[in-house]
Amino acid sequence: MIWDTLHILLNYLSKNGTISRETQAAGGHMRKYQARIISIILAMIFIMFWDYLFYFIGKNPINWPVDIVYTAVTLVSVWMLAYYIDEKQQLVKKMKDNEWKYKQLSEEKNRIMDNLQEIVFQTNAKGEITYLNQAWASITGFSISECMGTMYNDYFIKEKHVADHINTQIQNKASSGMFTAKYVTKNGTIFWGEVHYKLYYDRDDQFTGSLGTMSDITERKEAEDELIEINERLARESQKLSITSELAAGIAHEVRNPLTSVSGFLQIMKTQYPDRKDYFDIIFSEIKRIDLVLSELLLLAKPQAITFKTHQLNEILKQVTTLLDTNAILSNIVIEKNFKETDGCMINGDENQLKQVFINIIKNGIEAMPKGGVVTISTDKTASHAVISVKDEGNGMPQEKLKQIGKPFYSTKEKGTGLGLPICLRILKEHDGELKIESEAGKGSVFQVVLPLKSDS
Repeated sequence: MIWDTLHILLNYLSKNGTISRETQAAGGHMRKYQARIISIILAMIFIMFWDYLFYFIGKNPINWPVDIVYTAVTLVSVWMLAYYIDEKQQLVKKMKDNEWKYKQLSEEKNRIMDNLQEIVFQTNAKGEITYLNQAWASITGFSISECMGTMYNDYFIKEKHVADHINTQIQNKASSGMFTAKYVTKNGTIFWGEVHYKLYYDRDDQFTGSLGTMSDITERKEAEDELIEINERLARESQKLSITSELAAGIAHEVRNPLTSVSGFLQIMKTQYPDRKDYFDIIFSEIKRIDLVLSELLLLAKPQAITFKTHQLNEILKQVTTLLDTNAILSNIVIEKNFKETDGCMINGDENQLKQVFINIIKNGIEAMPKGGVVTISTDKTASHAVISVKDEGNGMPQEKLKQIGKPFYSTKEKGTGLGLPICLRILKEHDGELKIESEAGKGSVFQVVLPLKSDS
């Protein structure tokens, strides 16, 4: 009862200004000792009142030792109990302050998350969604509440390469990663999403969940697809021009040689039949016109000038693989890259022609695996050369077919033109490079492009 009364009195004094808020703020520690100060004051008033009743009203003799001990015990007891109350009040105050700070931080975090243009997500160890920001609802059309607790892969088109990628990352205890996938909105619209994520593990290396962001990259993907289509069209046109040049050169040489013989014999016949000079003049005029056409064909067949410049090999490879990533994904192909061995390596050559070589070889690897698989692109170097290897998991080629590879019009593909590798070989020859092919039926193929490194001198 006494402590309830004390608590009521304490609140009353605080509200009525006996212990003013200004004094509390100025003193700093006033509130910390508030209960103890008031309790001691009240205890002393109580003791003095008791002494007055006991000694003056009751006429009892004063016993100083007993009175002093009684007073000391009472004050110490009151002080200890008041100390306990002060400590509890301080603890409650700290808890309320921390709760308020946490609430403020939580609200600030939510405001930041909800204003991000990217989707922020969190999943548990089972892959169930435990957090989404407002960007999710804006982009997908699904409400956050209906998606909480659902599986992370319920909203994108399930593709084997994505599931394999995530499983491999978890098995390898990777801390982060990235993948792209096609997502489906609530109204059925498909968009491309690029996901960057972090994976978390406990002390026993057991997977506990993930946190990440997803961006809508549909416009970028459409631009890449358009660029791929343009490059493929240019490649086809390049192949047509190349074969036209080869045919023109062949026709010109094959026709010009017998035409020279015919012209020589006609010169002899012209001297034997002088009365037919007008006929021979017409014949020689037409032969001259044929020779002019052949010269134009040879001019068309003449290789274009190559612009040799210094380039970073890895930059060319990165641009080519970025260009072909979408094409690979659509074919259920994963392109694995490892260019560490040629970091900083420089080569001399025509950038566009070298890109054409790598595009042709990597596309061959992709097309060799109609059911999907992995194309591995790795680099190595010797003292004077860089070696770029493109390995596929296709059916490979027997030795008899391998011997025919590189000949014009020969192709192992049903709809192949047989011109891609001949063009590559011609370009590599002009760059003092070479192409090595290793293949075995049922075990895939490895194409190695060998290019000379730029000399430091």
